[in-house]
Amino acid sequence: MLHNKALIVDDNPAVLAALAQLLETEVEKVIGIKSPELIPGILETQEMDVIIMDMNFSKGATDGNEGISWLKRVLQSDQDAVVVMITAYGEMDLAIEAIKCGATDFISKPWDNEKLVATVRSGIMLKESRKKVRQLKTKQDHLSHCIQSGQEKLYGKSPEMCAVMETIRKVAPSDSNVLVLGENGTGKELIAMEIHNASDRSGEVFVHVDLGSISQSLFESELFGHTKGAFTDARSDKPGRIEIASGGTLFLDEIGNLQPEMQTKLLNVLQNREIYRIGSNKALPADFRLISATNQNLPEMISQKRFREDLYYRINTIEITSPPLRNRGEDIIDLAQHFLEKYMMKHNKPGLVFSSKTMDVIQGHAWPGNVRQLQHCMERAVLLTDGRKIEPGDIFPEAFDNTHAVETLRPTLAELELITIRESIRRNGGNLSKAARELGVARSTLYNKMKTYGI
Repeated sequence: MLHNKALIVDDNPAVLAALAQLLETEVEKVIGIKSPELIPGILETQEMDVIIMDMNFSKGATDGNEGISWLKRVLQSDQDAVVVMITAYGEMDLAIEAIKCGATDFISKPWDNEKLVATVRSGIMLKESRKKVRQLKTKQDHLSHCIQSGQEKLYGKSPEMCAVMETIRKVAPSDSNVLVLGENGTGKELIAMEIHNASDRSGEVFVHVDLGSISQSLFESELFGHTKGAFTDARSDKPGRIEIASGGTLFLDEIGNLQPEMQTKLLNVLQNREIYRIGSNKALPADFRLISATNQNLPEMISQKRFREDLYYRINTIEITSPPLRNRGEDIIDLAQHFLEKYMMKHNKPGLVFSSKTMDVIQGHAWPGNVRQLQHCMERAVLLTDGRKIEPGDIFPEAFDNTHAVETLRPTLAELELITIRESIRRNGGNLSKAARELGVARSTLYNKMKTYGI
């Protein structure tokens, strides 16, 4: 099916009719206009694959100045435009001037049909090539941004993280869709990045889309892209995130925030593996590996009719749960040390160390904000500390009473519960039945609490 468009600009109606008839089997749509004054309005609303334009419009004009002037205006509007100049006066000097000013080719009246059609075909191919170059530049810019952003790497030696990494190792080589679950701040994006980096698509782009930050009105444009003139302020073609991700990995973060109407559109893309830019009826191939993430309970949302069940089964061929930091044992101190070294270098404050009391506080904290909270706390500590040792007050200034000579940590309710359970288990020599009786809870409740706190 043809999808290309041609614009013919000539003051002679017979020429317009003849060219339209000649090109009807070469392009999907031919627009013919007699006045070049109409060119800006047309190019504001749609993109032309080839423009065939006369060099003279005023009666008696033969110098080609009008055509050259309009050629320059067209190229100012769209530097990738393919313009073929045509005139009854085929002097070589006019042809050379037009080419110097950016014309793609030059045809003389009366024209040879086969040559003109061949010129139009070449022009359309050139336009497609320029589009691809632009798409590659967009991908390159995206890759450069990712490199400059200094993406953290997934880290951990705890059994929970070792299990996650083993799953990544198994699923990365496939192209199956992956759903990453977990609380905010646990590193779901890092898991998605690890999958991408270990896959056959690692040499292509990784495109992160935060669905929670995109408004409903901009969703389609951001994901599917748009053509020039598709809506107000659409002054140029723009590829969507799915198109940019072609060949690589598309990471849809916070997919639980996707509205029902948009869920249907995404499902269609996953089923048909093609997209349509807003304002275009041309199907574009959608070749990407999908990884989604959420901190919401999707099965519960399905039962409440807030999430499509068929989309759910499409996105979670493989399911990976990112463990909360409180369940990662030895990883907590290792991560704290990692962030300490990172921010010492960033803020030029070398030689900082944790005090032993600080190590206990870090290890015992519940970290409701998970790794993200730990990272922010470490940077704050590096900035606030005056000495060489980082004390608990540098990490949790709001939890200490600075009016006393001896700082007193004010634990959270969750931390108090964690400490109480640990102490009870220790006092009862690891006998969980006795600890449950001492705590006044059922054994199953104690098990659940231990699982929650990673005991």
